[in-house]
Parts: sequence; structure tokens; C-alpha cells
Amino acid sequence: MKKGAFIAFEGLDGSGKTTQFNAIMDKLSKLNITCKEEREPSDHNPIGLMIRDIVKGTHGIAVSPISLAKLFSVDRYEHVVNDIKPFIDNGGHVLIDRYIVSSFAYQGLSCSFDEIYFYNKDVIKLLMPDLTIFIDTAPAICLDRINKTRIEKELFDDKGIALQQKYYEAIDKLKHDANILTIDGNQPLDLITNEIWKAIEPYMCRYQQ
Repeated sequence: MKKGAFIAFEGLDGSGKTTQFNAIMDKLSKLNITCKEEREPSDHNPIGLMIRDIVKGTHGIAVSPISLAKLFSVDRYEHVVNDIKPFIDNGGHVLIDRYIVSSFAYQGLSCSFDEIYFYNKDVIKLLMPDLTIFIDTAPAICLDRINKTRIEKELFDDKGIALQQKYYEAIDKLKHDANILTIDGNQPLDLITNEIWKAIEPYMCRYQQ
């Protein structure tokens, strides 16, 4: 049995990443292409749920940056081993909203690239996406969208410019480990969707053959 495709979506909060993720999932559904959708942090693993509480500031939970980076890596490993990789190995496609590059950007604000790589080295060896889509949207636009739609502030909401730079650094340093395509997120939504679809369609078709 041929393995399925694994596609990751990356970008700042407010970049339009999740909007495009949902648009592609909808397109796949209309084409009768079965694809499992996943998100990070995981929404069904206790570790992932704890990370969500930390990022949102729920219940006053706070941890050090290094501890948060380690939690993300453990959640990711469990997510891959128990859910994502078995599904792909059985021929299923998976689209994921955030994956490894997010750790190098977000946790990279407080931890070195080498530290994050070390925490994630096992999952990097185990499973990397066939393609990672990075939606590159101006931080000011992202922040404006967040302020209009988000009721409560989250941990990284005001770090847009620094995060964007960390994304650029991570993409450059991961160029030998990951296949990353940067797409201009400042374009009209339908143009972005079409550009993403053109990029991922060959992977879906290739794995269906």
C-alpha cells in the first residue's frame, strides 16, 4: 500500500493560515479526496490540551520557555506516533495546521535553534511533511485581524514582527530537512487558495495513483 501525503500549513496567527487550511479541506471534500485534518497543539492529547491552556493563559497556568518547547515536542511526537503516521502509512492523506516550523518560530523567541532541533530530533527523523505551506502575511495585518476576532489575548499575539523573522530564519535553516513553499499572504484570499491548491494537487494525485 502506498503512503498518503502529509501537508503542513504554517504562518502567524491572523495570517489567514487556518482560513486557507479550511478552504483546501473543503476543496478536497468536494473532489471526494479523503483527507484527515489535524492541528497543533493536538486537541485530544492531554499534553496538547495543557499547552492550549498555557498559551491562552487559562487557569493562570505558566511554564518556562524551555518547558513549553519540550511540551510541544512531546505532544508532537505522541501525535505523530499514535495518530498521524499510522494513518499516512495506511494510505491516508493528512493536512495539519502547524507542525515543526512553528516550534522554531514561536519557541525560537526564547530558545536557540539547536535546542529546539534537539527536542524535536526524533520526530524530524520519524516524519516530515511532503510539503509545508508558509503563508507570509504582514504582521500589522495579522494583528489587526486578531484584534477584531479574538476576545482574549494569547501568549504570542504581540510578537508578530519577531515571529515573522524567526519563521524566515527557520525556513532558511531547515531547507535541507523540509520542503517549504512561501506564499504571499497579502493577496486576495481566492488567489492564495488557488496558489496553494496548485502546489499540493500533484502530491494528492501522485499518492492516489
